[in-house]
Amino acid sequence: MNTLDRKTPPPAQPITKLSLTAPERTSLENGIPVYTLFNGQLDLIHILLNVRAGILHEEHKHVSHFAYSLLKESSSRYSATETADLLDFYGAHVTVSGNLDRTTIAISIPANNVTQILPTIFDFLARPQYRQDRLEIYQSLKIKDLEYNMQKTDVRNTQLLLHAVFGDSRTAGVFSTRENLQAVTLEQMYEFHRQTFCAENLTLFLTGNIDKDISACIRDLFSQVPHGTASAPILDLELPADPTRIIAEQMPGSVQSSIALSLVKTGYNAGDRREFSFLSTITGGYFGSRLMQNLRERNGYTYGVSAGSVYFGNQGLFIINSDVNADHTQAALDACFEELKRLQDEPVGDEELETVRNYLLGDLLRDVDNSVSYLKKYAYWKFFGHDEHEFQYMVEVIRNMKADTLSTMAKKYFDYNNFMQIIVGETRNLRRTFTK
Repeated sequence: MNTLDRKTPPPAQPITKLSLTAPERTSLENGIPVYTLFNGQLDLIHILLNVRAGILHEEHKHVSHFAYSLLKESSSRYSATETADLLDFYGAHVTVSGNLDRTTIAISIPANNVTQILPTIFDFLARPQYRQDRLEIYQSLKIKDLEYNMQKTDVRNTQLLLHAVFGDSRTAGVFSTRENLQAVTLEQMYEFHRQTFCAENLTLFLTGNIDKDISACIRDLFSQVPHGTASAPILDLELPADPTRIIAEQMPGSVQSSIALSLVKTGYNAGDRREFSFLSTITGGYFGSRLMQNLRERNGYTYGVSAGSVYFGNQGLFIINSDVNADHTQAALDACFEELKRLQDEPVGDEELETVRNYLLGDLLRDVDNSVSYLKKYAYWKFFGHDEHEFQYMVEVIRNMKADTLSTMAKKYFDYNNFMQIIVGETRNLRRTFTK
């Protein structure tokens, strides 16, 4: 009897070329694009609905979040409790996630139940009947969340960062308050939904064992989405709105400080975006990153640190975040800039380059290793005008990355004076000068 060898790993195979299957593209009668990945082995049907309706499209603070988050409680036929019971009975799940420039509605339903429950789901998505009592309950919950979260340094740090970036001219930069939470009205929610939930703003992505009946049900329902006016493109904003480069706020009694270093940069379609993703990963994008090794492993300033980019319109933000020991706030900031400077001045070694290369290639494979994760990734690519070829483009960049390319980009982006510093917690002993 052969015993399984669990000590010797199988030989690693380099990723060279992997062609992804393109989803089948069709259109509904009202023009909504539909991308379908057929998977005969998946009896849980997944529907992703991308809507060009985000925080940067709203005129009133919180309206985009309220209008879409309360959809499940706004059926014209059932109460909120009855709707929840129906979804549970049919094994259906509906989740809503909002971003700066889009909202994603994710629906999953067992194949045998699609034709029974999807009409109910479509009804509250397309024709919500918002109720004053549900709005007031939600407002009360959000006010309690706000009061609790304002005691957290990381939440306050995020608020200050968004305000510094967007200012008061965009609701994304306006501080959340009890008053503007209570100011949201049913009329504002109806108007935002009417303006954004139209055929011109929607894209459908489907995967699973989709037979003719399921396909016909989906097409018949979503073809009823009315025409409207496409959301205006998010033009390049004057960022950051606040020219102050160090924003520090003391939080009495805090045992930690939340720090954020933010860099305004070009968007997802920038020519060096893929290369910058590699640099971002080395900087703070995985557990063995430069910042993790310095702040956590060598100095014990923090439990964790992260670095990554947020993209919207034609712009983006690169952000380094960490919650650090309050007594070492300035030391932690210095350590961050030390690593950024080292990436400019010292070529990345071959061993580290290969480690990050393998990490990123593995991460790419995880993004497409099943039809559901691939569908989510494809929907993200499509939002920015890309398709399945993006996978191979990323593979080529990762496989061919050179140390001198990383140094060049670090010199371009990681200059000390390019960053905003947002610090909340222990700020009394910070250096206030910004030129190094």
